[in-house]
Amino acid sequence: MSIDYDLTPIAEAEFVFGLSDHGHHIVAGGDMAAATKRIEGDPWLAPVPALCGQLVALTPVWGPYSRETARRHPGRCPDCAWILALHRGAVDEEIAAFTAARDNLDAAAIAASVGDIAQKVLTAVVRDPDLADCGQRLAPSHQSQILGHVSRHLPVVGVCEECVEIGTVNAHGHGVPCPAQKVTCARCSVASHEEWAGEWAGTFLQECTVTAPCSVLITVATHYRIPIG
Repeated sequence: MSIDYDLTPIAEAEFVFGLSDHGHHIVAGGDMAAATKRIEGDPWLAPVPALCGQLVALTPVWGPYSRETARRHPGRCPDCAWILALHRGAVDEEIAAFTAARDNLDAAAIAASVGDIAQKVLTAVVRDPDLADCGQRLAPSHQSQILGHVSRHLPVVGVCEECVEIGTVNAHGHGVPCPAQKVTCARCSVASHEEWAGEWAGTFLQECTVTAPCSVLITVATHYRIPIG
């Protein structure tokens, strides 16, 4: 039996959202239309290729793609984001989106620990003359792959279990940073799983919390002769 799956909100959209087991992605409207025409019944059953190449399920309830909507949901695909940003020439906006901290406390912690290395590395890759014109096609490229990989390893602020459960303000007071905060690489670190951690899911495990900048960020920075520290 086909379920009610209304594509009307995104029928004319240039780009839409798609979901996979790994997060949410960007789908070109033309690819969406082609995929839904190939099947009979529920469009939910039609695998649609995202910009990065991952097969995804459409999510019309999110509406047409926008960076603002994407940032409200966890699991954003960096590869899709950079493919579209390079294609549109919106790289400065994408750098700002990927390096934006959750709040002023996080921004201060990251600046004090690693400075602006994230912005510098992303900018260097974007401005690399050897990678020029990589983003003209709406498809993965050398440049989008490097940018996507780096974006997964940008510094974030890890906090204590109490902060995760009730928020930093409630745990420690307004304007007071978490005393256990640490600037880390979320991609390299191990975060506790909801299956056993419950309300503390997402906190970094002390056995494997990798300090930022990690080796990925350092390696790309070294390639572009960006000073560390």
